[in-house]
Amino acid sequence: MPDALLTQPVTLMPLCPNCKTETTAQDRFCPECGTVTKPTAADFSEAGMMTLGGLETIDDATTLSRTRHQQQALEAGEVFADRYIIEEVIGRGGMGLVYKAKDKVSDQTVALKLIRSDRLGGETAVKRLISEGVTARNVRHPNVVAVYDVGDAHGQPYVSMEYLQGLSLRGWHRKKIQAREDIPLRHAARIVAEILDGLSAAHAAGVIHRDLKPENIILMDEPTDAAAPLKILDFGIAQATTGTLDSGTGTGIGTPRYMAPEQITHASSVGPAADLYSLSVLFYELLVDVLPQGHWQPPSGGRSDVPPGIDKLIERGLSNRPASRPQSAAEYRKELVEAVNLGYVPRKKTRDTPGDVTHDKSGLIKIISLATLGLVGLVVMIAGIAAILEPTEPPPPIGPCDGLTGSAYQACIDPEEPVNPVNRYQSLNGQWNDGIGSIYSMRVDNDGSFSGTGTSTDGYSLQLSGRLNGVNGSYTLTAPAISVSLNGRLLWDRGCHINFQTFDAYNNLVSQGQMHVNHQPGGPCPS
Repeated sequence: MPDALLTQPVTLMPLCPNCKTETTAQDRFCPECGTVTKPTAADFSEAGMMTLGGLETIDDATTLSRTRHQQQALEAGEVFADRYIIEEVIGRGGMGLVYKAKDKVSDQTVALKLIRSDRLGGETAVKRLISEGVTARNVRHPNVVAVYDVGDAHGQPYVSMEYLQGLSLRGWHRKKIQAREDIPLRHAARIVAEILDGLSAAHAAGVIHRDLKPENIILMDEPTDAAAPLKILDFGIAQATTGTLDSGTGTGIGTPRYMAPEQITHASSVGPAADLYSLSVLFYELLVDVLPQGHWQPPSGGRSDVPPGIDKLIERGLSNRPASRPQSAAEYRKELVEAVNLGYVPRKKTRDTPGDVTHDKSGLIKIISLATLGLVGLVVMIAGIAAILEPTEPPPPIGPCDGLTGSAYQACIDPEEPVNPVNRYQSLNGQWNDGIGSIYSMRVDNDGSFSGTGTSTDGYSLQLSGRLNGVNGSYTLTAPAISVSLNGRLLWDRGCHINFQTFDAYNNLVSQGQMHVNHQPGGPCPS
């Protein structure tokens, strides 16, 4: 009788809040995507959680496969492979389980990862996993998690590695987003530089990561512009997994949102450039909180502290052609340091016209900011950079009278001053604001000579002096504490703005922008 079915008790299985897979009342994790379904405050405090690669759950993750593969958890006290005494589960996700365990041989605490066999492509893939793991054991670097052992115990692939207590880069970044805090450029650059150092060591040992993403980076302490202690996890594991792509948790041969195009089209022949692609996605995400998808906007479009050189570096790193990206972690790091420290794009073949003097985001004081990383010999360094460039003609004039001769010059030049002139520059006395955080206290005399002092965004005392001749002028900017001196040219609009251009010793344009006299950038001129 069909109606009899209505009288039977119906048991509804709880669903994973993320991927909607059925779970049991005993499940603490979703068996498919790894989302925490039954958290406990002691075990899953985000600040104390040890995250291991693809085994951390991403809040917005989705999983393409809906096949249920439940991996039976080992109990505390059980011994795995006659060697590892299980203490507790510390991570679970699409690739398997991670335990905190005691190694009886070395008597040290380790992180023991048991990889789901269905995620591996058969016996050949298991052998590849072991081979990659053995190679990864040779990578010894402060920024790479140490791999102690890798093998197959009774059909269960496993990796024993360094036990960490830290926070994943994903979790740390998530906290910043929730607090509505931008990650300072130099903090993000320091994180990327530390990752590059770890990648460089791994690549030198012949190991490609293939699944670099924020979940696979563990921060050991709060990053600063001077240090970002971190560890990179899961080298080589992605290559041993099956070809199933997963858009969220990172199972399969990689995480599509961070994967280089060649990992999909030529997965067996990827090189270091694939990791640098993934790193560029990660770098972009740190700066603007979103992934570079579709027609993405350069980071400087939303952040005034990001110099164009960073845009160029990320754009290169995200090239679809591996040959167009930086070819090594060392090359990427070198370009990163130059972009952050100099704060400007390398000189182009053609120079901006006088009418193109605009407020460049790098600004006047960005040239001084390199002192944060201890690059004291700016003039020597700039000379070295310029020496490898082809000679160039002097910069074109920026004033309306420069370059004119004869009657044309006489018609253009400002009239001579009266015997007892009124100070035409009186309105320029006061504060000059460069728009990027530095304010100068300036005095301008009747003859157009000016001088004043200010402080850079890095805390260095600055001296600005020069002379205006009508609307045109020149200046010298110095930072005595670090022996830096640069020259530049000015163009006054006869109001409350002074456009500036700064040149190096070889007349290469290194910065341009606008001073705002006695008013805030974007505000009206004083009446």
